[in-house]
Amino acid sequence: MDTIVFGNFAVWEILIAAGVIAGICFLWPVLKRALSEKKVPPHAQIVKCGYCGWQGQVSRLAGRCPRCNKSIGDQKAKEYKK
Repeated sequence: MDTIVFGNFAVWEILIAAGVIAGICFLWPVLKRALSEKKVPPHAQIVKCGYCGWQGQVSRLAGRCPRCNKSIGDQKAKEYKK
């Protein structure tokens, strides 16, 4: 392991550097995903259903609970009544 491979670098030094680089490449996306805020699109909203307790993201225009199909949220696209 003390064999000089390139310049003054030994095999074990190159293996350590490769391991550190591989670890950074693996951990970077995991840390980035864990530390970033979840963004809600402008046409959606986070709500909790008062009937069944489901919680999640629904459309602002036609918000319906996916579990019980009750109306939740802003409901900007109401039915047209004559």
